[in-house]
Parts: sequence; structure tokens; C-alpha cells
Amino acid sequence: MSTQINANLLKNFIIKTIGSDKLAEKQANKFDIDADKFIEGDIDENNYLDIDEIIDDKDLYEQFATLFVEERDKKTEAKDKEQQKEEEIKVKDKNGTGV
Repeated sequence: MSTQINANLLKNFIIKTIGSDKLAEKQANKFDIDADKFIEGDIDENNYLDIDEIIDDKDLYEQFATLFVEERDKKTEAKDKEQQKEEEIKVKDKNGTGV
């Protein structure tokens, strides 16, 4: 899957998702990031991977971009369902059937 997301959007998503601008190995496992891929990144002395390193690494970028798209799709689907429910209520009210 070739997913291109604006780097700033992706950075904001990653920070929101992991709660930091650094990714720990334990967090990487939570997001199904292969341990080898994590170690291949330019980790610091505390075994953290900086957010810019994630963006610069093709594989890590791709994994988080995929998570971003999945999350966006979930939100869009939920919003669509809510909008459909509201429209059904309006139609019922218009027809006098009430809720």
C-alpha cells in the first residue's frame, strides 16, 4: 500500500497517538512495528526513536501512514452513520411518524 500523507499531518497524528515525539520500543510493539524495523531506525541512547526518524524511514512512515488512513476512515464512517441517522429522523418527523 503506497500511502502518502502530508508529513506535518502525520507528525501530529503520531504525537497524538503515542503521546510523545519519541517512540519507545514497547510502544512500537503495540503498533505491530517489527522490532528489527524499530532497531534499524536511528534510535537514541535511551532506545527511543525520534518522530523525524519515523518520518524519514520509509517502512515506519508507511506503517504510521496506514494507521492514519485507517483512523481517518473510522472517523469518516462514524460521521456518515451519524449523519444518516439524523436524516432518517428528519424524514420520520417530516412524515409525521415521530420518533
